[in-house]
Amino acid sequence: MFLLSPAVTAQQSINDSLQTALRLHPTNDTVKINLLNQLARNYFTQNAAMAAQYAASALQLSDSLHFTKGKIWALRNQALVENTRGNLDHQMQLTLNALKLAEQDYDSYTLGVLNNDVGNIFIELNSPRDALAYLKKSLEIKEKRREKSEIGKTLNNIGSAYITLQLHDSAMYYLEKAEQIKIALHDQRGLAFTYENMGIVSMLQSRYDKALHYHLLSEAYYREANNLPGVVKASLNLAEVQTMLGDLKEADKNLDKAQALNQQLGNVKNEMIYYKIRYELDSARKDYAAALRSYKEFSTRNIDFFNAEKGRQISRSQEKYESEKKQRENIILKKEQHMHLATIQQQRVLVLSAAALFLALLLITVMVYRLYKRQQELYLELNNKNREVSMQNRIILEQNSTLENLNQVKDKIFSVISHDLRSPLAILEGLLFLLKDEKIDAGQFRMYTDELWRDVKNTAYMMDNMLQWASNQMKGIGVKADDFDVTLLLSREFELLQTLARQKEVRLSQELHECIMVYADPDMIKLVLRNLINNAIKFTPSGGEVVITARQDGEFAEITVRDNGTGIPVESQHRIFSNIYYSTTGTQNEKGCGLGLHLSKDFVERNHGRIWFNSMPGAGSSFSFTIPVSEDQDTNTRGYTVVVQDHPVSGVKVLRR
Repeated sequence: MFLLSPAVTAQQSINDSLQTALRLHPTNDTVKINLLNQLARNYFTQNAAMAAQYAASALQLSDSLHFTKGKIWALRNQALVENTRGNLDHQMQLTLNALKLAEQDYDSYTLGVLNNDVGNIFIELNSPRDALAYLKKSLEIKEKRREKSEIGKTLNNIGSAYITLQLHDSAMYYLEKAEQIKIALHDQRGLAFTYENMGIVSMLQSRYDKALHYHLLSEAYYREANNLPGVVKASLNLAEVQTMLGDLKEADKNLDKAQALNQQLGNVKNEMIYYKIRYELDSARKDYAAALRSYKEFSTRNIDFFNAEKGRQISRSQEKYESEKKQRENIILKKEQHMHLATIQQQRVLVLSAAALFLALLLITVMVYRLYKRQQELYLELNNKNREVSMQNRIILEQNSTLENLNQVKDKIFSVISHDLRSPLAILEGLLFLLKDEKIDAGQFRMYTDELWRDVKNTAYMMDNMLQWASNQMKGIGVKADDFDVTLLLSREFELLQTLARQKEVRLSQELHECIMVYADPDMIKLVLRNLINNAIKFTPSGGEVVITARQDGEFAEITVRDNGTGIPVESQHRIFSNIYYSTTGTQNEKGCGLGLHLSKDFVERNHGRIWFNSMPGAGSSFSFTIPVSEDQDTNTRGYTVVVQDHPVSGVKVLRR
């Protein structure tokens, strides 16, 4: 019934007519470009791939014919296609390119449409204040042209911006004005967007019956217009409000419909919203196991969406910083240019004055001498000023380099906190929420404790690495070398990591046969050992083995951590000790922050040692490093042996001397 509705049939008839006209017009001219753009505009809500194909053909032909107007609308159509796929950054870039061309061509109608588009994108990027600047500019242009239909669209988008700013009364004021215009124009396609926003405002005000009314109207109009992205959003909105009203059966139907349609679009944001509402629906049904799974899916996508948004904000900040930097450099260059022009002008005046006074030889001689002295002074003064400007430029460049390094440290810390630390906390929060509300009992909760313990332990190791790295980057870490028994240190770290290995069913053993006294920073070496052993456990599957050995090789002690795990891919081995932070998940999806091996290399080299590895994909890896032995090693170890035994109760390997 949906496909055979009158509006859809009429739309298909229009598209068929346009395609027929395109086939009957083989000439590559502006008429063909307009036909291609019109087809792209009609298809973007129905078949994004076909719309993209028409828009690309229009853009290519417009470039070859230097037809600016056709190029503008082709770029805009490509931007609309990217919106249906959820690629907001790409949509913004294409729309801004079209806006620049429109400003050069100064087509007021096009400027109104494109300013409205930019504002709408800023709303979806959660930047409502930036959006209002473009939307109000668009509204001003459209009101001067008295374009009722376009005014209604912009009023609707201004209402959306105020929704994001949580100014609900202001949002409803602009939405009702848009509704009046669209009803008068019988603009049912536009009413779908307006009723969707009015339903959102009613939801935020907890007026669920009113929200259901508006979302039903929105869904009906989206269907009539054959707007596939709109139908997906309307179905999600209906599912959420029906969950709030307790109509769980209808909510489930709308969620399934939204998920099925969104698979055609591939919109990541819609998928995140789907799992959020699915979590609420499962909780309302008291199906807490399904609710937990939905919450995990939502949490994962929410974190990814948050990181993408954070990346966009960092990118915009960097672009703003680069722009301001270029402006400062331009100001300095202009000042230097003005100084040079002033000097040239002064020299011209001097030459003219000398020519005018040429008849008075004595006077000319005196004047030339004085002018020469004055010119020398100006030249010296100019050189001094140039040196000052150059020195200031060097200071600015050094400050910029320092700020960029600190910014990289800050970005890395934020990335680890926002992604790697939030994930286990989000899962723990969901489980504690269900336990607190007595939606699962303690027995069910204990089923997840091993997984939570491993995640929290890995998070603690990541946090330790991150803090050490950040301290090293920002203020440096001094080496506090001392004599100590490296085999005793190995045994202590071995005991700490034995529990983690047992939980993963990995056999952790050591082959330490003698005392080896070394001269190094024990805290740094402890962190190196912990990182290497933890990495070996992380990439070794259940049933595997990790072996730790230590031996003296001349003036150095050599420690090796060997496993029979997954190994390192050949194409990634060059990145292990580089400045590129490299991290992959373990055999049980353990996460890392990519700092451990980089930090280990730094600490080993600070202690006058070296570190290396050998790895074969599928057969395991071995990481080795050396540190200097103590000067008293030979006398201290003579007649001194080490025996490794299993504790009779705990099973932990204990060092006996």
